[in-house]
This record gives sequence, C-alpha cells and structure tokens, in this order.
Amino acid sequence: MRLPMNASSHKRKIVTVATAVLIGLAGCSGKEDISPQEDPGVPPSLQASETLQTIKLTQEQADNLAIQTYTVDSDPVSFSIDAPGEVFAAPERISVVSAPINGRVSNIYAHEGEKVSKGDPLLELESLEFANLVADYLEATAEITYQQQQVERLKVLTEEKISPQRTLERAEADLQRTQTKQSAALARLKAIGITNQQIQEWDPSTSDPNAKLTLYASIDGILNEHLIEMGESVTAYQKLLDIIDNTEVLVRGFVAPEDAIFIQPGMAVTISERASREGVSAHTIDAAVTTVNPALDQNNRSVVLNSIVRTTQNWPMVGQSVRVSYQAKPANNTVSIPISAVQFEQNNATVFVQHSGLEYELRRVQIARLTAKHAILNSGLETGEKVAVSQIFSLKAVERFEQFAD
Repeated sequence: MRLPMNASSHKRKIVTVATAVLIGLAGCSGKEDISPQEDPGVPPSLQASETLQTIKLTQEQADNLAIQTYTVDSDPVSFSIDAPGEVFAAPERISVVSAPINGRVSNIYAHEGEKVSKGDPLLELESLEFANLVADYLEATAEITYQQQQVERLKVLTEEKISPQRTLERAEADLQRTQTKQSAALARLKAIGITNQQIQEWDPSTSDPNAKLTLYASIDGILNEHLIEMGESVTAYQKLLDIIDNTEVLVRGFVAPEDAIFIQPGMAVTISERASREGVSAHTIDAAVTTVNPALDQNNRSVVLNSIVRTTQNWPMVGQSVRVSYQAKPANNTVSIPISAVQFEQNNATVFVQHSGLEYELRRVQIARLTAKHAILNSGLETGEKVAVSQIFSLKAVERFEQFAD
C-alpha cells in the first residue's frame, strides 16, 4: 500500500533529523583537535591608541577646506568665575562689648541704632567686686607711701648707728612686698578696662572705693544689638552689646576647589546684588581679593575668598547675601586655546595640530577648565604650535576615512 504524498515527505524529514542528531553525537564523542579562530580585533575607528595619528590632505582638499589655525601663546587669558557671597563685619570694624566682671546694670547711655564715637560711655555696672579691686589698689598705694617713709627714716638711723642694719632690710622687704601687691591690684583693674588716666585721678587719701564701672566704646560706629536691660544682673564675659562700623565690610565668596586654583590675592572682584531687578543690579562695587582661606569651609565644602570692601551708600550691609564675580587667570605654566579647536571623543579631549599645510596630527590634551570662549590646558600643547580652529569635523571625517581604509 503506497503512503500519501504528504506522509512520505514527513517520513523523510524525520529520517533526516535523526541522522543529523547521530552525526552530532558522534562528533562530540570524538577527540578531534579544533584550532581556535583568529580574533579579528577591534575596528580601527574604536581603538584608543596612543600612537601618533596623522592626517594627510591632498592639495585639493586643503584648498577646499581652507583650514584656519591658532598659534599657541604663553600669555594666559583671564576669565570670570561667579560664586555666591556673604557680607560680614570687617575685622577692625566691629566691637563686641562684654561684662568684664559680675555686676548689675545701673545705667544705659546708648541704645540700638545710635551712633557712638570711640570713648563714649555705653553703660554702667554696679559691682562689689569692682569696689574691692579699687580698695585693694588704694590700700596698697597708701601702704607704699608709709613704707617708703619708714625706709628713708631707717636709712638715716642706720647710718648714725642708732638702728641695726637688719631693721632697714626688713623695712625694704616690706616695701617691696607692698609694691608687688599694688602691681597685682593694678593689673586686675586694667584687665577690666580701667585706664592709667582713670587710676591717676584717684587720690588714696581722699578717694572712696567706687562700686560703679563705666564701659566705653572702643570704636566709632552704630550700636547694633542690645542684649541687656536696666537693673539686669550680668556675669563676667557675658555679651552685652556690639558696635558695627559699616564703612568697610568683609565679603566672603564661596568658590569650588577646582576653580579656586585660578584665583590669587590681589585679583579683581565685582560684587553685586544677588537678587537683581530686571537682570540689572542696582548696586555694584569693584574690589580685590584680600586673602584666601587655606582650608575648605565645613558648611558648603568651598574655598573662602575674603575681600575687604569700602561700602557705598551703606551698601553692602552686614548679613546680606551677594553675588561675586572673580577675574581669574591661570598659572604661568598653562596655555589656553579657542574652544572651537577642541573636540571630544568619549571623555578625551583632542585637537588637530598642524605640522604643515597638508599634514595634521590628532593629539590628546588635558583640560583644566573650559570658559565661554577658551579651553585652559594642563598639558598637550607647547608654545608656538598651531592648532586647527575651523573645519574640525571635516578633518575628523578624513581621519576616520583613513582609519577604515587601513
């Protein structure tokens, strides 16, 4: 009996598959030595070779491209670095007044917002401790007067052999101890702000110990903050008030560490309002960088640049946030080129260095910073070399074509 046509074809397919399976199993059980295939390698266009890559143009290509070049110069370009800033009182334009001794506020002579001059009375403290210090000094001063008279009298008696030498020596020792006591009392008085002029006005024979200590302004300025009230008890070193002279302020700019290396003391800085009206700042001041802090600020991990600024019309004010723009300049050992000369391959920056009118070298460079118009380089180019600044993509196309052709 003959099978139908489709059944016969199905049977032949089964036999073919079975035969292929048997042949495959036989091949696996054998010990035939199979040689490894040769690795074709990475295509030239994907290779990151460090070897010199040159592009040679024909005269016709060079004429059609008309490539413009830039000669690398050793004179670095300046550029702007913008950063946030904050205004503080200048170091010598602020005075914090603290209580030098325990006491009670008995009088207040100046209040917040009032202008004071150096030497003006600010407030008065009533203090028993101060009275005791004055009493110790006056007592020692009076004792010195008596001891000096005793020494002078004993010198005469000793010379006349009326009094023994040891009595004179004892009196001189007592005088020296009293003088030391007076010096210690004087030092304690000066530590709480008493001046020599005030002390000279005290008469040990007529002055009574004063229990009231007056505190005076140490700078010209405006009383900024008042932290005490009349009759309030205060302790030593407690802050009472502060005075600010706003004719000069300290502006601190916060710059990223990678940008701060381009800024040195003496470089120009422009200070303006952070929140400008319609894009135009109402206040702008030109100044210079005074100092650069050696460590990062712990709050924002930035380098702090300090500028002492003379204010204009009471601007900027202490506590205000501002915008600072630094005119930075690279170090002398760096060069800069137009940014149009640079192309990027993945994370690598390259340029085309001209060897002749028809020959260019594709060279990798290291960029320190990119500005709006220039690329500042750490390495890769030397002064006097020429780089292409136009037809970069055309040169790249020619370089790719030569790689594929190879």
